[in-house]
Amino acid sequence: MKQVTQRMCIVNPALVPDIAPLVGGQSDIMTNIGISWNTWTKITGGQPVRYSLAERLKARIIANADELETLGRKFPATCGGVDHEALGNALLISNS
Repeated sequence: MKQVTQRMCIVNPALVPDIAPLVGGQSDIMTNIGISWNTWTKITGGQPVRYSLAERLKARIIANADELETLGRKFPATCGGVDHEALGNALLISNS
């Protein structure tokens, strides 16, 4: 039987503290950003996660990025707020 290898990536450790306010508590994480607490623990530990999961997380973070002042300072848009494209490009690091 052939084993399928999952595509993996790492959420940029430099941005994890900036997105942490979106997480909320252990009971809110699935509603807030669509991942489990165990996955969040992997992310904060710099461990790889499935690429499909990371893409879902990325979409949620980008959708709520304007709520996070620190992301606006790191990825300023020319007309104010957050440059979502720059944030998206910086958020995930390939693990291959």
